[in-house]
Amino acid sequence: MARKKGNNYIIDEENKIVKIELRRRKKENLWTIIDLDDFDRVVKNFGYTWFSDYNKVRNLFYVKTCIYLGVSQNGNGKYKCILLHKFILNYFGKNKVDHINHNTLDNRKCNLRIVENESNTQNRKGKNKNNKSGYRNVSKSGNTWIVQLQVDGKNTILGRFSLEQLDEAGKFAEEMRQKYYGEYAGEA
Repeated sequence: MARKKGNNYIIDEENKIVKIELRRRKKENLWTIIDLDDFDRVVKNFGYTWFSDYNKVRNLFYVKTCIYLGVSQNGNGKYKCILLHKFILNYFGKNKVDHINHNTLDNRKCNLRIVENESNTQNRKGKNKNNKSGYRNVSKSGNTWIVQLQVDGKNTILGRFSLEQLDEAGKFAEEMRQKYYGEYAGEA
């Protein structure tokens, strides 16, 4: 049986968006949103199916499609995968397309921007999984808490605090992210 190409969708004229259903094997389907003015190019006239792709490292879902290009020299199928957020901005260069609000299923143009890899890394949501302090960019080193950020591509210790000053270290880390990362400071 041939598999149906394309996605189910809901057009929301009032908010000028389209909600696109993304199929997932044996799990509840997800939905992504795009601007209504991207509907023809992304859904109606596209001819391929968009699906969710889980990134284990970032614990996020991205939206992509894979286009069959034929058979490679070794006899395997050859595919080209396209990420929806890059497709919407028609950008396939070396920089990254960043989701400003950290919701990778929100693919409206107002939520997407082209940034350098460093800025994309800075604009992240929350602390590392192995974080023990409870604050982003704050870690324990001996008998002190240190505040450490990537500045100009280098890990830089910006402050040291006694073990009793954990909250102050957390506040200082947030101030330093604003100072060095500005609009890309992300969430604490």
